[in-house]
Amino acid sequence: MDRYDVVVIGAGFAGLTAARDLREAGKSVLVLEARDRIGGSTWYRPGALGGFGLEMGGTWIVPEQTHVWAEVQRYGVPVKDSELPERMTWSDHGEVLDTLLPVPAEEYGALEHAVRSLIEAGERLDPMRPLSEQGLEDLDVTIRQWADNVGLTGNARELLMSWFCGCANANEDTGSALDVIRWLASMDNSLWGMVQASVLGYTFVNGTVSLAEAIRQDGGADLELSSPVRAVEADDEGVTVTYEGGQVRADRVLMTTAVGVWQDIRFTPELSAAKQAMSKENHAGQGQKVWALARNVPEDISGFGWGTSFDYVGAMETTDEGVVLVCFAPEHDRVDATDLADVQRAVREFAPEAEVVGAESHDWVNDEYNKGLWSTFRAGQFAKYEIAVGEPEGRVHFAGSHTARRWRTFIDGAIESGKRGAAEILAAR
Repeated sequence: MDRYDVVVIGAGFAGLTAARDLREAGKSVLVLEARDRIGGSTWYRPGALGGFGLEMGGTWIVPEQTHVWAEVQRYGVPVKDSELPERMTWSDHGEVLDTLLPVPAEEYGALEHAVRSLIEAGERLDPMRPLSEQGLEDLDVTIRQWADNVGLTGNARELLMSWFCGCANANEDTGSALDVIRWLASMDNSLWGMVQASVLGYTFVNGTVSLAEAIRQDGGADLELSSPVRAVEADDEGVTVTYEGGQVRADRVLMTTAVGVWQDIRFTPELSAAKQAMSKENHAGQGQKVWALARNVPEDISGFGWGTSFDYVGAMETTDEGVVLVCFAPEHDRVDATDLADVQRAVREFAPEAEVVGAESHDWVNDEYNKGLWSTFRAGQFAKYEIAVGEPEGRVHFAGSHTARRWRTFIDGAIESGKRGAAEILAAR
């Protein structure tokens, strides 16, 4: 049986970063990846729609995300800033509002209250520290409950709830408001910065895979694709990892898979009760990301909606065949991405004359190696699991964006966690 110093499970950004750092420290490393590709929850498909390359998963980065930004600079990976729309589009239950602000004049006070409530909440957070240790239980409630608690009303309430759902990729009755407010705090309580981080930041010219591949090549760790792990058995001498295709022995293991996947792997000894519960509950990020190719839509459309099928529709590129739109919904079956008529119906809530001629999506929720999109916590999960998901258990260590601090659930958070996981293993005795 082959033996390595470390086996890293998962070839997303967390796993690839950790493997590189461990190799730089002189460790022998094997990376096991269940899929036939690297990248994890990022997946770039070149030329997939109207000749435009699609990011099926993670997409945007901003300079405030210092870990990913440092990697981009280190490898000279080209990125480009998003083109800003001349104005935002608002859709109220499918009625496009031809207004600068998303509320009628008589609700300006309610909008101001909503914005002030959000910023005041953000100012309470230190995103560099565990949120569960900051007395924020009143924010770790559902999005709907938070809106109720701060007294939001009218269109301002509907808009903010929809925006939160879009950021969380979860619905208003599951996603933790605290996890979304963390985005704001991470952008120094800038509302515009929060929008940039979500849908108007920088993108990779050659796809997220360009950075993932640069990290992989630099690290030079051994890599086995199409090798889902079935068992992780630790003893006093090391860890045996059983995967589809073989077994390997290691001094230590770094788990970087999505939390929902833990329950499908046999751990000996068993994982802590908290980790088992988190895996069974899973996170709240159970929405969908749909790409659409459409005609008769504004080339710079960027629209938020409430009471709509998609909570965001935005233009990414104009091709000879039409405008490429990226669309998000808080539930994975809100729109049937395989049915152009249904995608067109949803897009027309933002652009009434739209003709959708193509669509692409990936069902991350039913993907056995993800079981969801980005890992927004459910209401109440910070208190129960925030610390536990990243704690090592003997020779088995844990990383992944869900274990990060400031930019949890982002590419940056994955890289942060990979660096932490590698450092933790190097410091272990």
